[in-house]
Amino acid sequence: MGPNYVYILIDSTIKRVNIKQMGRNALVILVLLVTLVTIASLKAKSALVQTRKTSRNDVYMTAAAVKKSKGGQATIATSTFNLAKSIVGAGVLSLPSGIAFFADEKAALIPASIMTLVMGIVAAYSFSLIGKSCEQHEATSFQDAWAKSVNPKTAWVISGGITAMCFLASLAYSIIIGDSFSSLASTFKLQGFLSHRNNIILSITAAVLLPLCSLKSLNSLAPFSLLGLGGTLYTAIVMAMRYYDGTYAAGGKFFASLAANAKPSFNTRGGFAVNHLAFVLLSMLSTSYIAHYNAPQFYNELKDTSMPRFNKVILGAFGISIALFIFMMGMGFLTFGGATAGFVLNNYSGTDGLITFARLAIGLALLTGYPFTFSALRDGILDLRKVSGEAREKAFKPLTYGLLALVTALALTLKDVGFVVSVSGALFGNALMFMVPAWMNICNKKTIAAQTKVPIDKNGKLEIAFNYGMIVSGFVMGAVGVTISTLKQLGKL
Repeated sequence: MGPNYVYILIDSTIKRVNIKQMGRNALVILVLLVTLVTIASLKAKSALVQTRKTSRNDVYMTAAAVKKSKGGQATIATSTFNLAKSIVGAGVLSLPSGIAFFADEKAALIPASIMTLVMGIVAAYSFSLIGKSCEQHEATSFQDAWAKSVNPKTAWVISGGITAMCFLASLAYSIIIGDSFSSLASTFKLQGFLSHRNNIILSITAAVLLPLCSLKSLNSLAPFSLLGLGGTLYTAIVMAMRYYDGTYAAGGKFFASLAANAKPSFNTRGGFAVNHLAFVLLSMLSTSYIAHYNAPQFYNELKDTSMPRFNKVILGAFGISIALFIFMMGMGFLTFGGATAGFVLNNYSGTDGLITFARLAIGLALLTGYPFTFSALRDGILDLRKVSGEAREKAFKPLTYGLLALVTALALTLKDVGFVVSVSGALFGNALMFMVPAWMNICNKKTIAAQTKVPIDKNGKLEIAFNYGMIVSGFVMGAVGVTISTLKQLGKL
């Protein structure tokens, strides 16, 4: 299984760090985190209708504007919980494979955790920049903020980017639904038609997803939003239990029942380096942290809204998300190493009862969250085409059937959700998280300087320089991420 220790240089002294001990400490932190989130959820219950935020499963789902008011009714605690719930979702279960792509040594978790932390901090900063633009221009949506900060003629680009992310998110959900319920079918030894992945996807799409996606109102599904976060937290705890009890290690209870390509694999590649292959993980993180097109809604619905209060929400929500991402990514990778699948639950044994329940929870959460993402995809296309009124009503069903058929057809062909998540992050996550907010901030600072005829101070110039760096970084990460992910999918790497 590889070494349980890594050596780190601290204050000119080499320190030996026990990886399992680090994990035990992380488990304690997670338990405390679950307690805090539970308390927050109770406080949030009365305000869920007003905030209308669903789980991470609808992170891509709304690009529509909200009515402007001088603050809403959501408290800081409520908004923090709902934002964390929007960020954390089933996509986190693809992150362990991002490490496995460039390394199979346990020590690789250290640079991967640093990348996760840095990406989370940058994501939080860019989220704050969007709120800052909303405050300056009284904007009510991401598109509105761009139009008033940059140019209204190019606001359609933002709508197009969000719509494209909704399409890829719907595709990722279809793949995960297929994987989750295929594993469940295997566990319960279903025979015949329902024993094949593609048949399961087709059946669930026809019997469940089509009726749900055809609903004109999704309000009745809103209470199920907590199921997504609950399922994710439960899965995190079970993954930690399975790592510590060693049941998936060589000689463990479930080891023999694993497929050959799913068995833990460590230290077979002769060392590792954080090189261009790490861009796959960075692209996945870009997708995982993205919740930025919902930033205006969070800003406008916060009670007594202001940037200091908004930043408190961001600090809490992204802090929770960073901790969960590092924890779950670590538990998955430390258990399976270089053999980690694109959807880590696929590595676990079908005879593991706790994991079976996790698959069921994640699958059900995706079934109830899928319609929100799909609805945003459909509405985004109609908005881009400027279809309204009676014409919009007539286009509703044909567009629903056509889009669902297209997404399902791709899900039948593509089986690696890690590929879809990484491409989505590389193409659109980097743009919406790094490039767009940074450019909006640059334009706003220059506009204010021109209007007030007050030169930009030193700190402002440093921030602008940093923003230009974000734009360049986002472009590079996007280009390299798409290239590496595609070559990986084609078997060229």
